[in-house]
Amino acid sequence: MVVYKSAQESIPIPNLDLYTFLFQNSKYNTTRPRDQPTVICGATGKTLSFNQIFDLSGRIATGWKEKIGLKKGDVVAVVAPNQYDHSVLYFSILAAGCIVTPANPDYTEVEFQHQIHSAGAKALVTVPELLPVLTKVAAKNNIPKDRIFVFNNQENKTSYPSFYTLAEDSKHIGHPIRGIDSNDIAFICFSSGTTGLSKGCLLSHRNFVSQCIQVTNFDANANIATDILLGFLPFFHIFGLTNLVIGSFYRQTPLVIMAKYNLERFCQLVEKYKVTNTSIVPPVAVHLGKSPIVEKYDLSSLRVIGCGAAPLGKEHIDALQKRIPAAVKQGYGSTESCAGVVYQRVGISPAGSIGYLTANTELKLVDENDNELGDDQEGEVLLRGPAMFLGYLNNPEANEKTFTKDGWLRTGDVGVFNSKIGEFFIVDRLKELIKYKGFQVAPAELERVLLGHERVADCAVVGVYESSQATELPRAYVVLQSHAKSDPATAKDISDYVAKNVINYKRLRGGIRLIDAIPKNASGKILRREIKKWIKAEQEKEATAVQAKL
Repeated sequence: MVVYKSAQESIPIPNLDLYTFLFQNSKYNTTRPRDQPTVICGATGKTLSFNQIFDLSGRIATGWKEKIGLKKGDVVAVVAPNQYDHSVLYFSILAAGCIVTPANPDYTEVEFQHQIHSAGAKALVTVPELLPVLTKVAAKNNIPKDRIFVFNNQENKTSYPSFYTLAEDSKHIGHPIRGIDSNDIAFICFSSGTTGLSKGCLLSHRNFVSQCIQVTNFDANANIATDILLGFLPFFHIFGLTNLVIGSFYRQTPLVIMAKYNLERFCQLVEKYKVTNTSIVPPVAVHLGKSPIVEKYDLSSLRVIGCGAAPLGKEHIDALQKRIPAAVKQGYGSTESCAGVVYQRVGISPAGSIGYLTANTELKLVDENDNELGDDQEGEVLLRGPAMFLGYLNNPEANEKTFTKDGWLRTGDVGVFNSKIGEFFIVDRLKELIKYKGFQVAPAELERVLLGHERVADCAVVGVYESSQATELPRAYVVLQSHAKSDPATAKDISDYVAKNVINYKRLRGGIRLIDAIPKNASGKILRREIKKWIKAEQEKEATAVQAKL
């Protein structure tokens, strides 16, 4: 019935690769000093300017080609917590015509192997602390030692060289870049799927250029000349990659970088640098609204706090704003849409909405039979526009399920257009994914790990919303083998087993429930909605007990 279009005028998307786009003259880098700090290391105070990043990335790009022998389309895996010179590395790889696949530094060896092997990486850049595990993974994937580099190599910690050595005696690769099409792949970012192992999302240069332009043009109040950003969101994640590494550089907004989130350090840096803008996820909003640490620091410089990765409830917004009078702005997107394509307007959008479509983006809502729906009708959200990804790496089955024949991207989220308010809302998820502090956790992956335990006969994993943390927690419902003892010690042993075999954010923080049988339909599919009913009943019982004590 309705295809929703952005109220903003369409914006021409230049036919440029991302490197050329970022370093060509723009209204930002021609009006803001190119020699001022563009990135600032929160830990050391080291800085890099636009001019330095251009010079270094261009010379390192030449090194990738002439010294290492990388060819157009070769993949470089980057595995590290946030570094102040992350942009130098990313941009150098793109300028060389190569592809970046950024990985979570907290992965297990198995998870590293899956991504590096799937992406077909030809070279690797990491930090010295991760070399013991990643050199083993590199060997399994025929990445030679002379193609392994580190971000820093102070105090002779390792024999592996810094990637800066590629710049030595290398000329700048030149600008604009030749031979890279805007539809060529720029990044392969891995996104969890409901079927278990994460899938590689193919994101083109055009995807990133489009998303950057659309977001920058959406709200002029979100970017002023005196702004200073603080970034702790991981640069391997699409939110941190687009908003911090690429977006802030394009707008020439100084970015103070944290390697990882720490509340006290966050507050210290806001106070020290008079930070005006920052991007967070809901659990951080809870910290800012409740922790006594916040009251020790002057955070009055903050004027805009962007929140993404998961919905943020009104109660948490209210608690945050009682302490920090900054505008809270939420949005909606995914790795598959190259981050946010729907955003709230500061001071207009109500809590709970996802806001308005960015320019060049279309949205429609459909029922289970793909019939188009209209205003105030709930249906699956489908998106179309230049920011939508090219598809999943070597996964035609997933691509067929994700894209309609006429090019719409299925999000798996249930949304509605509220005609009275004039904004979009997300009301549910068709997907089974669990969102823990902005990270996606696939139940099927945890179920596969659980079934590897000798005492587990059957299992199901679901997300349990924990309001005090503003996030879902993975919980396992487990049927034991007949010989296993059903007691807390067994549950703990199983939980510890999972913790040893998955990355930290996938751990079973929602606990383990030992049960007699997993609810399934006739074909053997887990009926998660039935388990959700158990959780609801349990939570209602707990709430009643609390009320009775009052």
